[in-house]
Amino acid sequence: MMKKISILFFCCFLLLCACTSETASRDESPEESFSASIGLTINGYTVYLNPTISDNWIEPMSMAADAPNIFVFSTFSGYKIKCNNIEVQSGDTVEVMIDKGYLKKSDGIEIEFTNKKSGLVTKQFVRCLNEGFPEFITINNGAEYGYYYFDPTQDWIVKMNTNSEIIYFNYCEDNFYDFKPIETKNGELYYSYLTPYSDPDEKIKVVTNSFTECKAVIMNSNYQVVKEILGTLDEDGKFTNIELDMHEFLMFDEMNYITLSYIPTYVDNIPEKLTGRGGYPSRVYAAYIQEVRDGKVAFEWKSTDYPEFYDMSVEGNQFDFTNEGWCDYIHINSIDICPNDGNLVLSMRHADSVVEIDRKTGDIVWILGGKHDMFKLKEEEKFTRQHFARFTDSGTLTLFDNSTNYVVSSAENYIGNGTGFPRTIEFSLDEREKTILDYKSYDYKVKQSEVMGSSQKLADDIFLIGWGASMEVPSKILFSEIDFISQKVLFEASNKSGVNVTYRVHKFHR
Repeated sequence: MMKKISILFFCCFLLLCACTSETASRDESPEESFSASIGLTINGYTVYLNPTISDNWIEPMSMAADAPNIFVFSTFSGYKIKCNNIEVQSGDTVEVMIDKGYLKKSDGIEIEFTNKKSGLVTKQFVRCLNEGFPEFITINNGAEYGYYYFDPTQDWIVKMNTNSEIIYFNYCEDNFYDFKPIETKNGELYYSYLTPYSDPDEKIKVVTNSFTECKAVIMNSNYQVVKEILGTLDEDGKFTNIELDMHEFLMFDEMNYITLSYIPTYVDNIPEKLTGRGGYPSRVYAAYIQEVRDGKVAFEWKSTDYPEFYDMSVEGNQFDFTNEGWCDYIHINSIDICPNDGNLVLSMRHADSVVEIDRKTGDIVWILGGKHDMFKLKEEEKFTRQHFARFTDSGTLTLFDNSTNYVVSSAENYIGNGTGFPRTIEFSLDEREKTILDYKSYDYKVKQSEVMGSSQKLADDIFLIGWGASMEVPSKILFSEIDFISQKVLFEASNKSGVNVTYRVHKFHR
C-alpha cells in the first residue's frame, strides 16, 4: 500500500512541475504578457504609448488647470505604471489636477513604466500645454481680474486670465466658434461652443447647406461634454437633417436653448421690382430660428415668411439669379433677448439693421438702422455690417459696428456709415416711441474687422473688443480691453505669428 501511495505522490509531483514549467514558459513570452502599446485617453482624446521609450513628451489635445483632467488607461500587462506618482491598475481612470493653477509648455505630468520582469524603468511626460499651442503677445495695464474666452486661430479654444496664464485649451482640426461661459439662473456654470462635424460616422445626412454646418457642444464646469445639439428638432423632439449655423447659439440651461440655421429655399414672395422677372421663384437662404424647451420645440421662426426683409437687404440680394448660388439676403449673425419684453433681437448684417421680433407671434416689433429704420437715426448714428448686438445690464443696446465700406446696392436715400474703421456703438432706446434717448460712439482707430467681431461692455466706458478678421488689411490684434474715456488699453492680446482671427471674445469673472 505504501508503495502505491509513493508512486501516486511522485506522479502528482511530476504533473505539478510540468504545469509550473509551462506557466513559467508562458511568463517568459514577452509577446503574450507584455503590452507593446498602451492606450491613454486624455480628456476624451486617445494617444498610444510605447512603454519601452523613455523621456518622450506626449502632446494632449485638451487640458485644464482649474478642473480635473481625466486620464483613462487601456488594459495593459507586464508593467507597473504610476501616473503623477499615483500607481494605476490596468483599465484605471485617474483624475489629474495641475498644482500650478495654469498651463505651461515646459511643465509635464509624469507617467512611469516599470517592467515587471527586468525592472527597467522608463518615464514619459504629458505636456501641460500642447507644443503647437499659439504664442501670444499680451499687454496688461491694470485690467480688472477675470478670464478671457476666445478662439485665437479658430482651431483652438482658450480660457486665459488677465495674468496671461492659460487655464484651459482644446484643439480641433475643424474650426471652433463662440467659446463662452454660461451661468444659469441657479448659478450653475456651463461652457458652450459651435464646431463642424469631425466624425463622419456621427454626421447625420445633410440635404441642406448653411454657411458652416455645426453642432453645439455643451460642457459642464469641469469641461466634460454633457450634451451635443446635432441639429434642429422635429415635432417629436428628434433631430432633423437641418444642422445649426455657426453664428449663434443661446443656452439658458440644459433644457432650454435657441439655435440658428439657414435653409436654401425657393421663394415666390419677392416683390417684382426686386427680381425683375415676374412671378418666377428665387433662391434664398431662409434664416431659421428655433427655441427648444424640455426637448420640444417652443418657438420657431423663418425669415422668408416676412417679405419686407427682401427690400431691407443691401447685400446678397441678387434675386434675379445673376449669381449661381443662394441669396444670403439678411445674414443674421447674433441673437439676444430684449430685457424689457423677452423678445428676440436679431443683428441682420446684410440689412445693416438690428430687428426685434415677437417671441410668440414672430412679427416685427421694431427695426433699428438700415433702409427701413424706425428710429430716424442721424448720420453719425448709422452703422454697417454690424455684429454682436447685445443688451447690457443697464438696458442699453451695444453693437460692434464693422463700418465695412461696401457699395450698398440700389438704396434710395440710404447712406451707410462705411468708414472702414470699426467702432462700438451704445444706444439707449425708447422702444415704444421708436426714438433714441442716448447715443455713444466708442472709436479706436484699428483699420481691420471687415468680418466677425464682438463688443462687450464691462463697465462704464470700458469695453472688451474682439477684432474679428480682415480680408484687406492684416489684423494686428486679437482683442483689446479699452477704457475709452482715457483711451487707455487695459489689456490686449495678439498672436505672435501675426495672424489674428477670432470670431468673438468674452470676459467673465469665473
